[in-house]
Amino acid sequence: MLRFLFALMLLAAFSVGVYAQELSPEKLALYTKYYELKKGGADGQKLAFDVAKEYLQKFGSDTDQYTEAVRKFVQAYEKASREVNFYKSYNAKEYARTFDIGAQILASEPENFAIIGTLVRAGYFSAFGGNKSLNKNAVGSAKRGLELLETSKVTKPDPFESFDEAAGFLNYVIGFITHEESPQEAVVALSKAGRIGGTKIEPTTFYYLAGALLKAEYEPLSEEYQLKYAGKDETPEGKEMFAKLVSIGNQAIDAYARAVALSSKPEQAKFKNQVLAELTELYKSFHNDSDEGLKEFISSVLSKPLP
Repeated sequence: MLRFLFALMLLAAFSVGVYAQELSPEKLALYTKYYELKKGGADGQKLAFDVAKEYLQKFGSDTDQYTEAVRKFVQAYEKASREVNFYKSYNAKEYARTFDIGAQILASEPENFAIIGTLVRAGYFSAFGGNKSLNKNAVGSAKRGLELLETSKVTKPDPFESFDEAAGFLNYVIGFITHEESPQEAVVALSKAGRIGGTKIEPTTFYYLAGALLKAEYEPLSEEYQLKYAGKDETPEGKEMFAKLVSIGNQAIDAYARAVALSSKPEQAKFKNQVLAELTELYKSFHNDSDEGLKEFISSVLSKPLP
């Protein structure tokens, strides 16, 4: 990759015979050294970069075509070097460094979707591994990526296979990271992730969605209902709130059931049993402590649209 990137940086140059009469001896010597070195592949271009920086330190205020050629080479080399180091750190799972280098790249290329998407992946893997220090940056990157997708500023979905895959994953990461501390935000993101790309068949999409629904919407409404209407004479307001509670509960049941139905691989057995236990408890609380009809519901849930 390094050789490929540096090969792209071979810029138009001028023969020594053309410019020999136009440059001072010192300037001519530096330019000639830079020019010859940069023809030597990746290793030569690395040496040429050092010479080019020296050249610009001494003659950077000049406006001639030779100085401009050196300046463009330095800019292109620095850009390529940052990207090489960015992907090296990502592949090495040095995610904090990946974000540091990514910030440098995005400072001059704020719409570089490939970098943004890779940062979201880095933040997700960091969070999944138990390190939450990059959570805020990961969510910010995911939101920025979605903004670019929604405004049609992305021409290629890299590093994802398609635009649907990109949108699904970016929403999934927002939901995954926020489902405990900002569950309402997670409900919105995971509901989108559950409708697009590979995340619509990912069991954890719906598991986190169910939990976020209960925490963000069901639990606070249930507390309010218990305080205002439980054990009291029935009122229109109480009936309306109870119906809303049932609706939210059914959405959570639906999400849990999808997580169970999608967990079909042997390695997902432990997760499936855990989710099924949570689903059964919730289902029974809405069906007079009975799980009758639950198996049929699970077997048919994927044939229905997500509520």
